[in-house]
Amino acid sequence: MKLPLVLVLVCSYIALAGCAPRVYVEQDSNAKFSGLHSFAWVSPPIGKIKNPILDSQIFADRVQQAVVANLTSRGFSQADSQQDADFIVTYHIVSKTQLQSSGPSFSFGFFGVSPNTFGSVAVPVGSNVQTVEQGTLMLDIINRRDQHLLWRGWTNETVNQDNYSAQAISKTVNAILAKFPPGSAT
Repeated sequence: MKLPLVLVLVCSYIALAGCAPRVYVEQDSNAKFSGLHSFAWVSPPIGKIKNPILDSQIFADRVQQAVVANLTSRGFSQADSQQDADFIVTYHIVSKTQLQSSGPSFSFGFFGVSPNTFGSVAVPVGSNVQTVEQGTLMLDIINRRDQHLLWRGWTNETVNQDNYSAQAISKTVNAILAKFPPGSAT
């Protein structure tokens, strides 16, 4: 009886781990992160709107609030001005159109004219294909003095209409910043 319980627990753990977003980072191998104590938020420049959901001031505010909350809770201080900060934080959204499919659908139909006679088999194959616009949130840590990119983090968790809430954005930001500074990941 203990083996099935252990098997269920292991399978549950694997399933939950599969749901956790994977975070990717790149960093300047020469950067010294130990001297970073204060930050300034810089919103990305306003450009041509490609996706009204992701290119909005509401989205930008949610990302900023999540970043500030995360960094300040971990001991970094928000500087009064960009000139007073050790590093700058900003974000990017990489938006792409993806095809999503529910996969092929199969159906079988058997019919007979009499009890000893079999009819034909119908196997319609089709799929529900649609295009979906999805975005990947990237956070950049930039050296304030020389504007050099020190660190970038992003996740495979896509940002779209289904997870646009402040809570979902905060969860994504927290997952990314858990890897900053390098060596601090849990």
